Amino acid sequence: MKKINLFLAYFAVMVMVLTGCSKDDPGTSNVPDSAETATLQLGPLLNDAETRAFLKQEEQDIPDCTGETPGFAQLSIIYGPDDTVKEDIIVAIKEDDQGLFTAYSEDLELPIPAGETTISVTLTEFVVWTNVGGNPGDVIWVAPIEGSDYADFVDQPVGANFTFDLRAGSKNYVNVDVICYDNRDVNLYGYQFFTITPIPLIEFCIFGNYCTPEGRHFVASYSVNVYESNDGVKGELIHALLNNVIGEGSDAYSDPLCFFVPDLPNVNDNDEEYYVEITLLSDTPGYNGPDIEIANGPISVAEIKLFFGDNGTLDYYHFQYGCEDGVPPPFGEPGTKRYKACIKYLDSDDNIAGFAYLSLDGTTLTASTSLVGLEQGEIHPQHIHENASCGDYGPVAIPLDFADGTFPSADIVVGPSVFLNYSEVIPGVTLSNLQDRTVVIHGKVVDDEYVVGEPVACGELEEY
Repeated sequence: MKKINLFLAYFAVMVMVLTGCSKDDPGTSNVPDSAETATLQLGPLLNDAETRAFLKQEEQDIPDCTGETPGFAQLSIIYGPDDTVKEDIIVAIKEDDQGLFTAYSEDLELPIPAGETTISVTLTEFVVWTNVGGNPGDVIWVAPIEGSDYADFVDQPVGANFTFDLRAGSKNYVNVDVICYDNRDVNLYGYQFFTITPIPLIEFCIFGNYCTPEGRHFVASYSVNVYESNDGVKGELIHALLNNVIGEGSDAYSDPLCFFVPDLPNVNDNDEEYYVEITLLSDTPGYNGPDIEIANGPISVAEIKLFFGDNGTLDYYHFQYGCEDGVPPPFGEPGTKRYKACIKYLDSDDNIAGFAYLSLDGTTLTASTSLVGLEQGEIHPQHIHENASCGDYGPVAIPLDFADGTFPSADIVVGPSVFLNYSEVIPGVTLSNLQDRTVVIHGKVVDDEYVVGEPVACGELEEY
């Protein structure tokens, strides 16, 4: 057996896989004490017919309008001392003989700092929705963000420069230029996506290398497509991204490619997933072939959070195409059979969680596990078991051990968390139907004594 490098670093955020993330309530903030306020109201202004006709004549690809009636506005503002307060607000839209405007809302009553007569406000996002039964329905108009593809379609895009002063005791109407939305990629407007309730975003980063047949390493140039996903099946495209190297040959360099995806507050992190495709590009230094898709597969929010570290740090997913370490889980090379188990405690008094990944190429099995919550410093035997259910996992089929026959120990400590990481290539495996097997972790304290053979956690394998 040949040892391969561990595919995940050791992150305290793994605890979130156990208990779920605690999420701040949207729109909450600490505002300065003040007896005076200014009330902000916004009026969306759709490109008029003359402007739209000019843009069409100039062959600019401005989105088409649906003609639906606006019902709600979703907006984000920044204000307060040193721009420290951020509010995400949803408010109804009204109309009179002077046009459209946002309804009065206590959320738009902004406190004036003590000793001041005005407050500076920055509008960073503005999206208009229809009204369906008293609730927001579909996005119809959007104010482009500064620097986006559609920013030139309006006189004043929203963003860091859309700043204005509100005076104490006043009611201020501020006009916002909007254009129509027609289900194009939301990135063209400068938004990652549109959410009628502020949804937390999580970041995921990818970095890659290419190795020549002789083993020389180069920084890879690659593209990444990110899709919505359900049970491993890709849906609508969210991101289409490029990461090209800078410079040539061995002097070339590149930063990790990072992007954001939603972390829905009411969806289990293990159920919420995205599908990723990574393509090695032909301009990769040292590479003389065509563009080739080298990795794909789903990744859950729980797996993304494995890359979060202590104190806000973030590690990246690192592929090495053509190199010894190859394409690590959770993605795999196209066409390979891959299996995953979400590992969970057997006894609710324990706090153990993690993932096991398997891939089978002929009779060569690549196995990886990453677990948190085991006994620090203790050896934890782990096996593939014969049966498909953690309720009856049956006898051992294959040990997940090292080349010398030893099992891994939980000896990685990050803050209050204890981790076990394991990865190994195991030849000569003839076990079939891995999707009908389980992975069982052993070793727990029973009556104040550590029992190495006692089952402590289990996960049911499924192909993905």
